[in-house]
Amino acid sequence: MPSQTLGGGRYALERHLGSGGMASVWLATDERLHRKVAVKLMADVLADDDRWLARFHREARAAASLSHANIVGVFDFGVDDGRPYIVMAYVPGGSLKERLADGRTPPADGLARELLGALAHVHGAGIVHRDVKPGNILIDDHGRSHLTDFGIARPQDATTMTQTGMVLGTMRYLAPEVAAGEPATEASDLYSAGCVLREVASDDPATALDALIEALTADDPDRRPRSAAAALEVLDGETAPTRPQRTAATRALPRVRTRELSEVAHRARRSPWFFPAAALAAILVVALLVVALAGGGEPETGSAAPTGAPLNEQLDALDRMIEGAAR
Repeated sequence: MPSQTLGGGRYALERHLGSGGMASVWLATDERLHRKVAVKLMADVLADDDRWLARFHREARAAASLSHANIVGVFDFGVDDGRPYIVMAYVPGGSLKERLADGRTPPADGLARELLGALAHVHGAGIVHRDVKPGNILIDDHGRSHLTDFGIARPQDATTMTQTGMVLGTMRYLAPEVAAGEPATEASDLYSAGCVLREVASDDPATALDALIEALTADDPDRRPRSAAAALEVLDGETAPTRPQRTAATRALPRVRTRELSEVAHRARRSPWFFPAAALAAILVVALLVVALAGGGEPETGSAAPTGAPLNEQLDALDRMIEGAAR
């Protein structure tokens, strides 16, 4: 356990709430303001890594710039004994991921409105979240949702690839264009939100969200709602989901069967062999797309994208490789 207090004694750590790849989260008491807070403490093994430190700083700045009822607020940032920490609002109800696991899913319609409202605010501030998933949506004791974890959020025009060329984000909720190496955008956040809502709605007898979920999870980003605010209009029935014609450049892209892969990834995620296999699969998918685009020639105007047998066979092999990690 780290030091019992941070910030010169201001934040008294009480118990461990969870851990991720770069940090642990603790329940703490703000002794100055006498309130419960959540403290995200960077892992000591990463505290001297300039790249991870910059990412941690970026998360604090991005989250602190946002003020919305459905976004976890950030109160403070500091460094204690060489370890950076972020002080956030404490949401006691746990994550949507935990709710899905034990069957306590919130109403899908309400979650859709809150999540899309939060994303509209995030995007309005010029930020792309890039990792919308149930684990990053906290549910309070009143059933309200709160988007959190801006650890890989960046301005819209920022580079989205890591130094090793891997895309960031969780595979099951990753938009197909991002999996193929394209920059993350508002549209890719909306795709991830659609994947989340599809999981929640699967346990909800209502079907009013079907049209919205289909629009949000369209493989072609140009066929998704143009913004989170536009998606809310679809939910309210004010507009129909748009289906603009695909451009020649978009039609030239081979269609990667992301939904099938996402379902396999869901079954495989508990396997200790999944993450090495998934990393290799993502690298191979990007390489295959580059080769296909380089050798595919000019697409025929108004025709569907060509799907060569060799590419499909290699994608099938990737399917089998990822599925093998689930067993």
